[in-house]
Amino acid sequence: MRTLLSIFFNVILLLNTADAPINKNKIVGKIAIPTEVPLLKRGSNQKYCEEEPASPRKKQIDQENHPNRHVVVSFHSLDFKATISPTTSAIMNQMEKTFVPKVLPITQGSTVEFLNSDTEVHNIFSMTPRATFNIGRRQPGKSVPQLIEKLGLVELRCDIHCGMNASILSLDTPFFTKANASGNYEVDGLPDGNYKVQVYHYSLGFVEDNITVKGGGVVTKNLNLVKP
Repeated sequence: MRTLLSIFFNVILLLNTADAPINKNKIVGKIAIPTEVPLLKRGSNQKYCEEEPASPRKKQIDQENHPNRHVVVSFHSLDFKATISPTTSAIMNQMEKTFVPKVLPITQGSTVEFLNSDTEVHNIFSMTPRATFNIGRRQPGKSVPQLIEKLGLVELRCDIHCGMNASILSLDTPFFTKANASGNYEVDGLPDGNYKVQVYHYSLGFVEDNITVKGGGVVTKNLNLVKP
């Protein structure tokens, strides 16, 4: 009887895993963006804001916040539901009246740590539907955790400095990354299958494409944010 039960459960196990992807693939590529792209996306309330004087540190932060670094690339399986776990070390910083980074990609259900690294009081709030919150005004050096349960974009603002804005991109896939300042990216560990490719740029919005990977190899996928 035990032998028959053992055979039965082994057969069930094989049936459940027969169609599961085994190979792990890597995707690399380069993202083309327009040569002229606004560094910051201006919110509707910013028309009432006065321009802040640019300090040397602020200029350095703006240079480090290169437009290419505002790009998130993610791969969403069309064949299976990927398992996700909370993103670790998800930090949205505030420095020189600037959100750093401009775009923070996380998995859905992650907790983001909002950190005030400035020398003055800051606030962070969101009016995004299903992700509305206001963590209040925080003194320099203070941090506040916030759970992000919404899928998709969460827009951030500061009610003290209306020129400050940023986005959290909450994703339902573990396969994502940000491009470097040269526009290059790579994502590893994708099982064989068909994927929707999603590219998000803070100032340019979303672009989508498709890709198929198999055999545990390296696939090149260049992406274009330049409109014809």
